[in-house]
Amino acid sequence: MKYYRLTILFSFFILLINSSNTFSQNIKESTFRFFKSAQLSEIDQYGFIYSIDKDNLIKYDSKGEILYNYSNKLLGDITQIDISNPLRPLLFYKDQGVILALDNTLSQQKSQISLNELGLYQTNCISNSNFDNGIWLYDLDVNEIIKINYYSEIGYKSGNLSVILPNMDIPILNLKEKNRLLYATTREKIFVFDQFGSLLNVINLCAKNGLIIKEKYILAYDGNFIMNYNILDFKIDTLIKSNKYSKIIDGQDKIIAISKDKSGASYIDILK
Repeated sequence: MKYYRLTILFSFFILLINSSNTFSQNIKESTFRFFKSAQLSEIDQYGFIYSIDKDNLIKYDSKGEILYNYSNKLLGDITQIDISNPLRPLLFYKDQGVILALDNTLSQQKSQISLNELGLYQTNCISNSNFDNGIWLYDLDVNEIIKINYYSEIGYKSGNLSVILPNMDIPILNLKEKNRLLYATTREKIFVFDQFGSLLNVINLCAKNGLIIKEKYILAYDGNFIMNYNILDFKIDTLIKSNKYSKIIDGQDKIIAISKDKSGASYIDILK
């Protein structure tokens, strides 16, 4: 699939976080063309942009110049990318039950991790663990959160989450580690765990279309509302009502909303 070069500087399509613990209620919107077609888009903490179309991964700089690309035809389509550690992007191929660890030039670091060989046949999502260089994952078949180490050895198993978590609505859709905490999102809730898998908090928000975690607040998007959760006082506010976005993503001190038109073209929506 042919990609179109970004023509707008990265700094022009950002939502700047203000000095308070939440966002301004007076949100204005601007829109820029992004890619002709892209299944997944992510931005790392350094402003590099990662775009996936089927089995192709392309890394851009903040000006839209292509830096590196990666593709593995043998593994099929890429299901998920985790770039929380830009020096070790993780690619997840759900249909094959395979995880690949790349470096910052999108070169494969080591042999692929086969989840099928670990008896994990229904893994739904993964996340880097920057605390110990491990990998978190959720397996639907056993309904467990599991952590494996660099050598593909299982180091932690949560046990059946239906027993552990209060009123759990399975399955877990996404995992994200931030500030040494693990956030697991379902259709209606966000579960917060420590590094040892102990449950710390349950947030009654849906974040299936995007979860952005900051030091003092969390943004959750359910496809209709972007909500702000204040970590300090547990207050929840509605920031914007819109169903036009496919997802919101974090760009360090920036927030970007992705939308698509009927042709499949992707756009950057600037909220400020």
